[in-house]
Amino acid sequence: MNPYKILWLLSIAQFLAMQVWFNFSAILPVVETEWGLTSTQSGIIIACFHLGYVVAILFYSFMSDKYNPKQSFVYGALIAGSAGILLSIFAQGFWSTLILRTISGIGIAGIYVPGMRIISQLFPSHERGKALGVFVGSLVVGSGFSLLVSGLFIEMIGWQGVVFITSTFCLIASLIAFFVKIPPMPTSNGSAFDLKKIKNVFKKPNLLVNGGYAGHCWELYAMWAWIGPFLVYYFLQQGFEQEAAIRFGNIAGALVIMIGGIATYIGGRVSDAIGRVKAATFFLVISIFCSIAIGWSIQLPIIIMLLLAAIYGFTIVADSPIYNVSITEVADPDVIALALGVQSVLGFTVTIFSPIVFGFFLDQFNWGMAFMVIGLVTIIAPICMLLLGKIQHTTKLHQGN
Repeated sequence: MNPYKILWLLSIAQFLAMQVWFNFSAILPVVETEWGLTSTQSGIIIACFHLGYVVAILFYSFMSDKYNPKQSFVYGALIAGSAGILLSIFAQGFWSTLILRTISGIGIAGIYVPGMRIISQLFPSHERGKALGVFVGSLVVGSGFSLLVSGLFIEMIGWQGVVFITSTFCLIASLIAFFVKIPPMPTSNGSAFDLKKIKNVFKKPNLLVNGGYAGHCWELYAMWAWIGPFLVYYFLQQGFEQEAAIRFGNIAGALVIMIGGIATYIGGRVSDAIGRVKAATFFLVISIFCSIAIGWSIQLPIIIMLLLAAIYGFTIVADSPIYNVSITEVADPDVIALALGVQSVLGFTVTIFSPIVFGFFLDQFNWGMAFMVIGLVTIIAPICMLLLGKIQHTTKLHQGN
Protein backbone atom coordinates (compact mmCIF):
# COMPACT_ATOMS: atom_id res chain seq x y z
CA MET A 1 0.00 0.00 0.00
CA ASN A 2 1.23 3.51 -0.85
CA PRO A 3 2.84 5.22 2.20
CA TYR A 4 0.68 8.32 1.77
CA LYS A 5 -2.47 6.19 1.63
CA ILE A 6 -1.42 4.48 4.88
CA LEU A 7 -0.66 7.89 6.42
CA TRP A 8 -4.10 9.27 5.58
CA LEU A 9 -6.02 6.15 6.60
CA LEU A 10 -4.24 5.97 9.96
CA SER A 11 -4.72 9.73 10.40
CA ILE A 12 -8.46 9.39 9.78
CA ALA A 13 -8.60 6.47 12.24
CA GLN A 14 -6.70 8.48 14.83
CA PHE A 15 -9.02 11.48 14.28
CA LEU A 16 -11.99 9.26 15.09
CA ALA A 17 -10.31 7.54 18.04
CA MET A 18 -9.19 10.77 19.68
CA GLN A 19 -12.80 11.85 20.15
CA VAL A 20 -12.53 9.96 23.45
CA TRP A 21 -9.61 12.02 24.77
CA PHE A 22 -11.53 15.19 25.62
CA ASN A 23 -15.14 14.07 25.58
CA PHE A 24 -15.12 14.35 29.38
CA SER A 25 -13.86 17.94 29.21
CA ALA A 26 -16.61 18.57 26.66
CA ILE A 27 -19.31 17.69 29.20
CA LEU A 28 -17.48 19.02 32.27
CA PRO A 29 -19.60 22.15 32.96
CA VAL A 30 -22.75 19.99 32.88
CA VAL A 31 -21.61 17.03 35.01
CA GLU A 32 -19.87 19.27 37.56
CA THR A 33 -23.26 20.81 38.28
CA GLU A 34 -25.18 17.52 38.05
CA TRP A 35 -22.79 15.54 40.26
CA GLY A 36 -21.48 18.36 42.47
CA LEU A 37 -17.84 17.85 41.40
CA THR A 38 -15.16 20.32 42.47
CA SER A 39 -12.53 21.55 40.00
CA THR A 40 -9.97 19.46 41.88
CA GLN A 41 -12.07 16.29 41.46
CA SER A 42 -12.51 17.04 37.76
CA GLY A 43 -8.77 17.49 37.47
CA ILE A 44 -8.21 14.10 39.13
CA ILE A 45 -10.54 12.39 36.62
CA ILE A 46 -8.69 14.05 33.74
CA ALA A 47 -5.36 13.07 35.28
CA CYS A 48 -6.37 9.41 35.71
CA PHE A 49 -7.05 9.17 31.99
CA HIS A 50 -3.42 10.22 31.51
CA LEU A 51 -2.35 7.79 34.23
CA GLY A 52 -3.94 4.92 32.33
CA TYR A 53 -2.14 6.11 29.22
CA VAL A 54 1.26 6.22 30.96
CA VAL A 55 0.82 2.82 32.63
CA ALA A 56 0.02 1.18 29.27
CA ILE A 57 2.37 3.00 26.90
CA LEU A 58 5.57 1.09 27.63
CA PHE A 59 3.74 -2.20 27.08
CA TYR A 60 2.44 -1.02 23.71
CA SER A 61 5.88 0.35 22.79
CA PHE A 62 7.56 -2.98 23.61
CA MET A 63 4.94 -4.80 21.54
CA SER A 64 5.44 -2.36 18.65
CA ASP A 65 9.20 -3.07 18.56
CA LYS A 66 8.59 -6.84 18.56
CA TYR A 67 5.38 -7.21 16.55
CA ASN A 68 3.26 -5.36 13.98
CA PRO A 69 2.25 -2.07 15.69
CA LYS A 70 -1.09 -2.15 13.86
CA GLN A 71 -2.35 -4.69 16.42
CA SER A 72 -1.85 -2.20 19.26
CA PHE A 73 -3.77 0.42 17.28
CA VAL A 74 -6.72 -1.90 16.65
CA TYR A 75 -7.07 -3.24 20.20
CA GLY A 76 -6.34 0.11 21.83
CA ALA A 77 -9.14 1.85 19.95
CA LEU A 78 -11.51 -1.02 20.78
CA ILE A 79 -10.75 -0.74 24.52
CA ALA A 80 -11.02 3.06 24.61
CA GLY A 81 -14.30 3.16 22.68
CA SER A 82 -15.90 0.39 24.72
CA ALA A 83 -15.03 2.09 28.03
CA GLY A 84 -16.47 5.36 26.70
CA ILE A 85 -19.76 3.73 25.75
CA LEU A 86 -19.98 2.15 29.21
CA LEU A 87 -19.36 5.58 30.74
CA SER A 88 -22.24 7.09 28.76
CA ILE A 89 -24.58 4.36 30.08
CA PHE A 90 -23.45 3.68 33.66
CA ALA A 91 -21.43 6.64 35.03
CA GLN A 92 -23.19 8.38 37.90
CA GLY A 93 -20.47 10.28 39.74
CA PHE A 94 -16.82 10.66 40.59
CA TRP A 95 -15.69 7.06 41.14
CA SER A 96 -17.43 5.33 38.23
CA THR A 97 -16.24 8.06 35.86
CA LEU A 98 -12.69 7.89 37.20
CA ILE A 99 -12.46 4.11 36.65
CA LEU A 100 -13.90 4.15 33.13
CA ARG A 101 -11.79 7.15 32.08
CA THR A 102 -8.68 5.34 33.32
CA ILE A 103 -9.58 2.33 31.15
CA SER A 104 -10.09 4.64 28.18
CA GLY A 105 -6.61 6.06 28.76
CA ILE A 106 -5.17 2.54 28.71
CA GLY A 107 -6.82 1.99 25.34
CA ILE A 108 -5.76 5.30 23.78
CA ALA A 109 -2.13 4.46 24.62
CA GLY A 110 -2.28 1.84 21.87
CA ILE A 111 -2.89 4.40 19.14
CA TYR A 112 -0.52 7.36 19.10
CA VAL A 113 2.95 5.84 19.64
CA PRO A 114 2.38 2.69 17.52
CA GLY A 115 1.03 4.98 14.80
CA MET A 116 4.15 7.16 14.96
CA ARG A 117 6.27 4.00 14.80
CA ILE A 118 4.58 3.05 11.53
CA ILE A 119 4.78 6.53 9.98
CA SER A 120 8.43 7.10 10.97
CA GLN A 121 9.40 3.87 9.18
CA LEU A 122 7.45 4.68 6.03
CA PHE A 123 8.99 8.11 5.35
CA PRO A 124 12.63 9.24 4.95
CA SER A 125 14.10 11.84 7.32
CA HIS A 126 13.59 14.84 5.02
CA GLU A 127 9.83 14.07 4.75
CA ARG A 128 9.27 12.75 8.27
CA GLY A 129 8.48 16.10 9.88
CA LYS A 130 5.74 16.76 7.33
CA ALA A 131 4.33 13.23 7.62
CA LEU A 132 4.30 13.21 11.42
CA GLY A 133 2.82 16.71 11.29
CA VAL A 134 -0.17 15.28 9.42
CA PHE A 135 -0.50 12.37 11.85
CA VAL A 136 -0.21 14.56 14.96
CA GLY A 137 -2.63 16.99 13.34
CA SER A 138 -5.25 14.26 13.17
CA LEU A 139 -4.81 13.75 16.92
CA VAL A 140 -5.28 17.47 17.53
CA VAL A 141 -8.37 17.89 15.36
CA GLY A 142 -9.88 14.69 16.74
CA SER A 143 -9.27 15.81 20.32
CA GLY A 144 -11.04 19.10 19.74
CA PHE A 145 -13.90 17.65 17.73
CA SER A 146 -15.60 16.20 20.80
CA LEU A 147 -15.92 19.75 22.16
CA LEU A 148 -17.54 20.76 18.88
CA VAL A 149 -19.99 17.83 19.11
CA SER A 150 -20.84 18.93 22.64
CA GLY A 151 -21.28 22.57 21.71
CA LEU A 152 -23.60 21.74 18.81
CA PHE A 153 -25.64 18.85 20.20
CA ILE A 154 -25.49 18.60 24.02
CA GLU A 155 -28.80 20.45 24.42
CA MET A 156 -30.50 17.90 22.16
CA ILE A 157 -28.83 14.63 23.20
CA GLY A 158 -27.49 15.39 26.68
CA TRP A 159 -24.00 14.66 27.97
CA GLN A 160 -24.64 10.92 27.69
CA GLY A 161 -25.33 11.25 23.97
CA VAL A 162 -22.16 13.28 23.42
CA VAL A 163 -20.03 10.62 25.13
CA PHE A 164 -21.80 7.75 23.35
CA ILE A 165 -21.37 9.24 19.85
CA THR A 166 -17.72 10.20 20.32
CA SER A 167 -16.93 6.78 21.81
CA THR A 168 -18.61 5.03 18.88
CA PHE A 169 -16.27 6.92 16.55
CA CYS A 170 -13.42 5.21 18.40
CA LEU A 171 -14.83 1.77 17.53
CA ILE A 172 -15.03 2.80 13.87
CA ALA A 173 -11.34 3.76 14.10
CA SER A 174 -10.52 0.24 15.26
CA LEU A 175 -12.21 -1.20 12.16
CA ILE A 176 -10.36 1.16 9.80
CA ALA A 177 -6.99 0.27 11.33
CA PHE A 178 -7.82 -3.43 11.11
CA PHE A 179 -8.22 -3.25 7.33
CA VAL A 180 -5.13 -1.06 6.63
CA LYS A 181 -2.36 -3.13 5.06
CA ILE A 182 0.89 -2.25 6.84
CA PRO A 183 4.19 -3.41 5.28
CA PRO A 184 6.55 -5.44 7.50
CA MET A 185 8.22 -3.24 10.11
CA PRO A 186 11.85 -3.68 11.25
CA THR A 187 11.76 -5.46 14.60
CA SER A 188 14.15 -5.45 17.52
CA ASN A 189 16.69 -8.28 17.65
CA GLY A 190 16.62 -10.14 20.94
CA SER A 191 15.13 -8.68 24.08
CA ALA A 192 13.78 -5.16 23.84
CA PHE A 193 14.91 -4.73 27.43
CA ASP A 194 18.64 -5.31 26.76
CA LEU A 195 20.52 -3.09 29.26
CA LYS A 196 22.71 -1.46 26.61
CA LYS A 197 19.68 -0.53 24.55
CA ILE A 198 17.95 0.91 27.59
CA LYS A 199 21.02 3.06 28.31
CA ASN A 200 21.03 4.32 24.72
CA VAL A 201 17.45 5.50 25.13
CA PHE A 202 18.65 7.77 27.97
CA LYS A 203 21.58 9.47 26.23
CA LYS A 204 21.96 13.22 26.77
CA PRO A 205 20.35 14.27 23.44
CA ASN A 206 17.40 11.97 24.16
CA LEU A 207 16.98 13.43 27.63
CA LEU A 208 17.03 17.01 26.35
CA VAL A 209 14.49 16.25 23.61
CA ASN A 210 12.31 14.52 26.19
CA GLY A 211 12.74 17.34 28.70
CA GLY A 212 11.41 19.73 26.08
CA TYR A 213 8.57 17.33 25.34
CA ALA A 214 7.68 17.01 29.02
CA GLY A 215 7.43 20.80 29.39
CA HIS A 216 5.39 20.97 26.21
CA CYS A 217 2.99 18.26 27.43
CA TRP A 218 2.63 19.90 30.86
CA GLU A 219 1.34 23.06 29.22
CA LEU A 220 -0.57 21.50 26.32
CA TYR A 221 -2.71 18.97 28.15
CA ALA A 222 -3.61 21.31 30.99
CA MET A 223 -4.67 23.91 28.44
CA TRP A 224 -6.59 21.45 26.25
CA ALA A 225 -8.42 19.98 29.25
CA TRP A 226 -9.50 23.34 30.64
CA ILE A 227 -9.83 25.71 27.66
CA GLY A 228 -13.44 24.65 27.01
CA PRO A 229 -14.60 25.20 30.62
CA PHE A 230 -12.59 28.46 30.71
CA LEU A 231 -14.31 29.82 27.62
CA VAL A 232 -17.71 28.77 29.01
CA TYR A 233 -16.86 30.82 32.11
CA TYR A 234 -15.68 33.70 29.90
CA PHE A 235 -18.98 33.82 28.02
CA LEU A 236 -20.87 33.71 31.32
CA GLN A 237 -18.87 36.76 32.44
CA GLN A 238 -19.77 38.45 29.18
CA GLY A 239 -23.45 38.19 30.14
CA PHE A 240 -24.54 35.09 28.20
CA GLU A 241 -27.14 32.73 29.67
CA GLN A 242 -25.78 29.36 30.86
CA GLU A 243 -27.00 27.29 27.88
CA ALA A 244 -25.63 29.82 25.40
CA ALA A 245 -22.35 30.09 27.31
CA ILE A 246 -21.90 26.30 27.26
CA ARG A 247 -22.70 26.17 23.55
CA PHE A 248 -20.44 29.05 22.47
CA GLY A 249 -17.70 28.20 24.97
CA ASN A 250 -17.43 24.60 23.79
CA ILE A 251 -17.58 25.57 20.10
CA ALA A 252 -14.87 28.19 20.64
CA GLY A 253 -12.81 25.70 22.69
CA ALA A 254 -13.15 23.13 19.90
CA LEU A 255 -11.92 25.60 17.30
CA VAL A 256 -9.01 26.65 19.54
CA ILE A 257 -7.88 23.02 19.81
CA MET A 258 -8.66 22.09 16.21
CA ILE A 259 -6.63 24.96 14.77
CA GLY A 260 -3.72 22.89 16.04
CA GLY A 261 -4.42 20.45 13.21
CA ILE A 262 -3.02 23.06 10.83
CA ALA A 263 -0.37 24.10 13.34
CA THR A 264 1.23 20.65 13.64
CA TYR A 265 1.59 20.40 9.86
CA ILE A 266 3.10 23.88 9.67
CA GLY A 267 5.28 23.18 12.71
CA GLY A 268 6.61 20.02 11.08
CA ARG A 269 7.32 21.86 7.82
CA VAL A 270 9.02 24.74 9.65
CA SER A 271 11.24 22.28 11.54
CA ASP A 272 12.18 20.63 8.22
CA ALA A 273 13.16 24.07 6.90
CA ILE A 274 14.96 25.76 9.83
CA GLY A 275 15.79 22.84 12.11
CA ARG A 276 14.12 21.11 15.04
CA VAL A 277 15.58 23.21 17.87
CA LYS A 278 14.92 26.67 16.38
CA ALA A 279 11.35 25.81 15.43
CA ALA A 280 10.44 24.29 18.81
CA THR A 281 11.92 27.23 20.74
CA PHE A 282 10.02 29.79 18.65
CA PHE A 283 6.62 28.20 19.26
CA LEU A 284 7.34 27.56 22.97
CA VAL A 285 8.11 31.20 23.75
CA ILE A 286 4.83 32.42 22.25
CA SER A 287 2.66 29.76 23.90
CA ILE A 288 4.20 30.40 27.32
CA PHE A 289 3.37 34.10 26.98
CA CYS A 290 -0.23 33.17 26.13
CA SER A 291 -0.46 30.85 29.16
CA ILE A 292 0.67 33.61 31.47
CA ALA A 293 -1.70 36.17 29.95
CA ILE A 294 -4.97 34.51 28.99
CA GLY A 295 -6.44 33.76 32.42
CA TRP A 296 -6.10 37.40 33.46
CA SER A 297 -7.90 38.59 30.30
CA ILE A 298 -11.52 37.91 31.28
CA GLN A 299 -12.52 41.52 30.55
CA LEU A 300 -11.21 41.53 26.98
CA PRO A 301 -13.77 42.03 24.19
CA ILE A 302 -14.91 38.77 22.61
CA ILE A 303 -13.06 39.28 19.31
CA ILE A 304 -9.76 40.01 21.11
CA MET A 305 -10.18 37.04 23.45
CA LEU A 306 -10.89 34.70 20.54
CA LEU A 307 -7.84 36.01 18.67
CA LEU A 308 -5.63 35.46 21.73
CA ALA A 309 -7.09 31.98 22.24
CA ALA A 310 -6.49 31.13 18.55
CA ILE A 311 -2.83 32.19 18.76
CA TYR A 312 -2.57 30.15 21.97
CA GLY A 313 -4.16 27.11 20.37
CA PHE A 314 -1.87 27.33 17.33
CA THR A 315 1.48 27.84 19.04
CA ILE A 316 0.92 25.48 21.97
CA VAL A 317 0.76 22.45 19.66
CA ALA A 318 2.79 23.51 16.60
CA ASP A 319 5.96 22.11 18.19
CA SER A 320 4.37 18.75 19.09
CA PRO A 321 5.58 16.72 16.07
CA ILE A 322 9.04 18.28 16.40
CA TYR A 323 9.82 16.32 19.58
CA ASN A 324 8.45 13.11 18.08
CA VAL A 325 10.50 13.35 14.90
CA SER A 326 13.56 14.52 16.88
CA ILE A 327 13.59 11.40 19.02
CA THR A 328 13.46 9.19 15.91
CA GLU A 329 16.59 11.01 14.71
CA VAL A 330 18.66 10.82 17.90
CA ALA A 331 17.56 7.29 18.94
CA ASP A 332 19.14 4.02 17.75
CA PRO A 333 17.14 2.60 14.80
CA ASP A 334 16.31 -0.75 16.46
CA VAL A 335 14.65 0.82 19.50
CA ILE A 336 12.72 3.67 17.89
CA ALA A 337 9.36 2.50 19.27
CA LEU A 338 10.85 2.04 22.74
CA ALA A 339 12.43 5.51 22.55
CA LEU A 340 9.07 6.97 21.47
CA GLY A 341 7.43 5.07 24.32
CA VAL A 342 9.90 6.41 26.88
CA GLN A 343 9.33 9.89 25.48
CA SER A 344 5.59 9.44 25.78
CA VAL A 345 5.87 8.12 29.36
CA LEU A 346 8.07 11.04 30.45
CA GLY A 347 5.87 13.57 28.70
CA PHE A 348 2.53 12.18 29.79
CA THR A 349 3.61 11.49 33.36
CA VAL A 350 3.64 15.24 33.94
CA THR A 351 0.15 15.45 32.44
CA ILE A 352 -1.09 13.30 35.31
CA PHE A 353 -0.30 16.24 37.58
CA SER A 354 -0.84 19.37 35.48
CA PRO A 355 -4.67 19.11 35.28
CA ILE A 356 -4.82 18.52 39.05
CA VAL A 357 -2.48 21.46 39.71
CA PHE A 358 -4.62 23.58 37.41
CA GLY A 359 -7.83 22.54 39.17
CA PHE A 360 -6.27 23.16 42.61
CA PHE A 361 -5.15 26.70 41.74
CA LEU A 362 -8.54 27.35 40.14
CA ASP A 363 -10.30 26.24 43.33
CA GLN A 364 -7.95 28.25 45.57
CA PHE A 365 -7.44 31.36 43.43
CA ASN A 366 -8.76 32.04 39.91
CA TRP A 367 -8.33 31.28 36.21
CA GLY A 368 -5.44 33.74 35.88
CA MET A 369 -3.36 32.04 38.57
CA ALA A 370 -4.15 28.55 37.23
CA PHE A 371 -3.03 29.35 33.68
CA MET A 372 -0.01 31.34 34.87
CA VAL A 373 1.36 28.49 37.01
CA ILE A 374 1.08 26.15 34.03
CA GLY A 375 2.97 28.62 31.84
CA LEU A 376 5.76 29.28 34.33
CA VAL A 377 6.57 25.58 34.79
CA THR A 378 6.73 25.19 30.99
CA ILE A 379 9.84 27.40 30.87
CA ILE A 380 11.83 24.18 31.40
CA ALA A 381 11.10 23.30 27.75
CA PRO A 382 12.89 26.18 25.97
CA ILE A 383 15.80 25.76 28.41
CA CYS A 384 16.16 22.13 27.26
CA MET A 385 15.98 23.24 23.63
CA LEU A 386 18.72 25.84 24.12
CA LEU A 387 20.97 23.19 25.70
CA LEU A 388 20.17 20.75 22.90
CA GLY A 389 21.08 23.39 20.34
CA LYS A 390 24.62 23.51 21.71
CA ILE A 391 25.21 19.79 21.06
CA GLN A 392 22.96 19.13 18.06
CA HIS A 393 25.99 19.00 15.73
CA THR A 394 27.06 15.79 17.51
CA THR A 395 23.76 14.05 16.66
CA LYS A 396 21.75 13.19 13.54
CA LEU A 397 19.20 15.83 14.52
CA HIS A 398 17.96 17.71 11.46
CA GLN A 399 19.26 21.30 11.59
CA GLY A 400 17.46 22.73 8.57
CA ASN A 401 17.61 22.59 4.80
